[in-house]
Amino acid sequence: MKPEYIAEAINIISKSNSIKVSFNVPVKDNYSHTYAILIHESNASVISKLVSTGFSLSMTAKGLSVDKF
Repeated sequence: MKPEYIAEAINIISKSNSIKVSFNVPVKDNYSHTYAILIHESNASVISKLVSTGFSLSMTAKGLSVDKF
């Protein structure tokens, strides 16, 4: 994900009080491929805002992965 997309997502996420996220989480315990932003706990408004601004969300075993293409 491009740095400006990461900054945009962090800006949206940081406006919420009740959210738990991780950054640069390895996909399979190997840092050659990582999830840039991984949401562990969230509320519906953050999810709606991310989707409405063009972010793609996908559920993984470790949490909800945020991406933008």
